[in-house]
Amino acid sequence: MKLKITLFLLILVCALSSNAQDKKALSYFEKGEEAYLKRDNTTAREFYLKALERYPDYTAVYYKLGQIAYASRDLGNAKMYFEKLLVLEPENKGYVLAYTFLGTEALKANQYKKAKEYLNVALEKTREGTPAYKQIEKQILNCTYALEILEKPLVIEASLMPEVLNFKDMQYFPVFTADGSAIYYTARTIGADENIYISNKENGVWSTPKGISEVINTDFNEGTCTISADGKTMVFTSCDGRESLGSCDLFITRLDENGWSTPQNMGPNVNSPFWDSQASLSSDGKMIVFSSDRYGGQGKKDLYVSTLGEMNEWNLARNLGKVINTSKDEISPFLHANGKSLFFASEGHSGLGGFDLFLSNKTEKTMTEPLNLGYPINDGSDQFALVISADGKQAFYTKQEGEKVNMYQFDLPKELKEKFDPTFYLKGHVFDAESNVALGASIKLINLNTKEVVSEFAADAKTGEYLAVLPFSGNFGLYVEHPSYFFKSLAFSFKSEAKKDNKELEIGLDKIDKEKIEVLSNIYFDEAKWDLKPESLVELSKLSELIWRNPKLKVEISGHTDDVGTAESNQALSQKRAQSVVDYLIKEGLSKDNVTAKGYGETKPRESNNDEAGRSQNRRIELRFY
Repeated sequence: MKLKITLFLLILVCALSSNAQDKKALSYFEKGEEAYLKRDNTTAREFYLKALERYPDYTAVYYKLGQIAYASRDLGNAKMYFEKLLVLEPENKGYVLAYTFLGTEALKANQYKKAKEYLNVALEKTREGTPAYKQIEKQILNCTYALEILEKPLVIEASLMPEVLNFKDMQYFPVFTADGSAIYYTARTIGADENIYISNKENGVWSTPKGISEVINTDFNEGTCTISADGKTMVFTSCDGRESLGSCDLFITRLDENGWSTPQNMGPNVNSPFWDSQASLSSDGKMIVFSSDRYGGQGKKDLYVSTLGEMNEWNLARNLGKVINTSKDEISPFLHANGKSLFFASEGHSGLGGFDLFLSNKTEKTMTEPLNLGYPINDGSDQFALVISADGKQAFYTKQEGEKVNMYQFDLPKELKEKFDPTFYLKGHVFDAESNVALGASIKLINLNTKEVVSEFAADAKTGEYLAVLPFSGNFGLYVEHPSYFFKSLAFSFKSEAKKDNKELEIGLDKIDKEKIEVLSNIYFDEAKWDLKPESLVELSKLSELIWRNPKLKVEISGHTDDVGTAESNQALSQKRAQSVVDYLIKEGLSKDNVTAKGYGETKPRESNNDEAGRSQNRRIELRFY
């Protein structure tokens, strides 16, 4: 080993002797080399600087000083020394570290043409197949890609979010409820621990942020939270202070009439003995995407997904696969409210350098190839933690400015709006129809064409408020249930081509009492027919459950028509339709002695028959307990 070092020094000194016109400069350089080989960089730097004082054009000294500055993360001086070196010896292609470093820094500064020139030289002098070669090769690809993207930049005008929200030294990872009325985010002052804060938008103005809850915020770190569409389920990261499986774990808490529940570790199906963080929750709170550096992934930090099972247990998290994950890091996922579009940051996919932001959409079988969001959303530095509003109109992100980290927002450009589906929300209140007192209730949104449950959510027991993401198009039934009340069924359509706004429904429930009448809104027949259409089965199932829960009461199912046609034919049609419903209920096991059918024809209209809107209200099936 000593022989190798001696030979190296001898060759280096011989090579430098022709360069150094001052023997004292050479002596200082040799002493610097001795210290450098002993890893005493402080002493080595002192001797190298003395050598420069004697001979300012000593190129080898600039290279060594650049190496020392780079090793100590003094990037400014490293850049200065390496640039001076290449000015003095522009034809010497042997300074690989100098070319690699300057190329990387130029890439970070969005100087892609210059970066590519530096990196091409570095690649020529790097052994093919090595990790360094692969890294430089990827950087060159990023430069080529960036130069193409820069020809078509996006028009973006970012603005600082209101000062009331940016109230600490650092605030980041914002998330919103589906209607944008509440923001949750992590904030802290320099030197203090992370906590989660909430602010509500009232009359278009954000309120003063408050700590989310004492059961969530502690003297340790809580951050990178994610929230369900209705603001009732939260997942956050805790890296100390709680019982964890690894260095950082994900915890879940739920909001009810008593406040936020004590956070629970999401368990070994989600968390691992490693780093698990930066989760994004689906709008219904039943799926979670997060980043983890656990063993068995595609590279370093990968994205994983877990879903909530039928027994309310989280299923074993699975890697999102090679389409999303690379040999590098994938972090800060954001699952859009539409449940299909995944935004995330990647160091491995082709980009403009560092971490870039990407979009991938879920198809029936897989995820689409990630799409780089383009310049200036991405540039040569690191980008992450992008959040998109449910309606797809606005984007939110965090930006470091010196020691401050602030939250920004911008209107999403048309080019990106076209790459994914926006969503709308359904909101309102549930209340006692007689007293107007707010009611808690369980609610299901069902696709009437497929009979599938689109989402399940609840109205708040104190306020009666509910909020859920509404799929962009389709025919839906809304079923609202409370143990002491008639279930309420509502039907509506939402068409993508109509470009409608969000939907609000106020829902009054009637107590289950004798002689109370309830319209069954989702019972369907073809015109002048009495055979039940398939879209009716969900409503009929709910009706059957309701009657089973009230065995002491008898039930009348009544049929009603508009005044089109003769009174006799309408009477007969209404009787047959009511009987079709009763026949279904008897097949479900209900006693025929407790359920009767009655046709009223056109004799009990609810609205005028002068127009179609009124006639459609008069064609109905009703339920009456007696």
